Amino acid sequence: MSYTVTEATVVFPDKKAASSFSSGYASKKPCAHIDCELEGGFERSIWIPVRVARLYVKNRPDLPCDWDNFREAVQLIERKCALTMVTEMLSRRDHATGEVRDKLARYGFHQSAIDFAVERATEYRFLDENRFCSYFIEERKRRGWGQRKIETELKRRHVVLDDIPGYPEDYFAVEDDLARASALLAKRRVPETRGFEKLVRFLMGKGFSYHIAADAVKARLNAEREECAV
Repeated sequence: MSYTVTEATVVFPDKKAASSFSSGYASKKPCAHIDCELEGGFERSIWIPVRVARLYVKNRPDLPCDWDNFREAVQLIERKCALTMVTEMLSRRDHATGEVRDKLARYGFHQSAIDFAVERATEYRFLDENRFCSYFIEERKRRGWGQRKIETELKRRHVVLDDIPGYPEDYFAVEDDLARASALLAKRRVPETRGFEKLVRFLMGKGFSYHIAADAVKARLNAEREECAV
């Protein structure tokens, strides 16, 4: 049975609730909704992100309107907003696909709009998972991060490590990890007590394996002893 929308009212979230939104991974932004009055005394609501509601206000479909056509018009606006938001995100920095999906979901976009935006952004090569992973890994290595910490951060962004071409062989080698760990140690003073334990813990906190950390610390302590013996 087809219904006709006779009236549609946009209701925005309370400003106080909207201002309390956090950008953290677990938070979700309050949404707006369109309250629709249908012929026959029926009512239906469509929940949408605030930015979709704002665009809807500027592009309201003519009423009365068939319910299915009305809902499709709102979905078209939502897809447009989702793709715009993705391009804005990627203009600031590259993102993993999982990050993009998470952020859109937290803003209240429906799954169909998220899928549309991700597919289009990938098609236009605005969004490229392999490009993101390659840059992320190399940039974190330059910061002195170890393999474990890098992998933890990639997983937090919903990156599947097995899907990265050439991972981990093309990105990590024992010699390189040892060199980066040693470079970090060169900037630190050797503790007077329990030096080995503390320095190993420091390197493991940076994401290096115990084996790499222990070898780097042993080399540093041996060099320290040789300097003292001269």
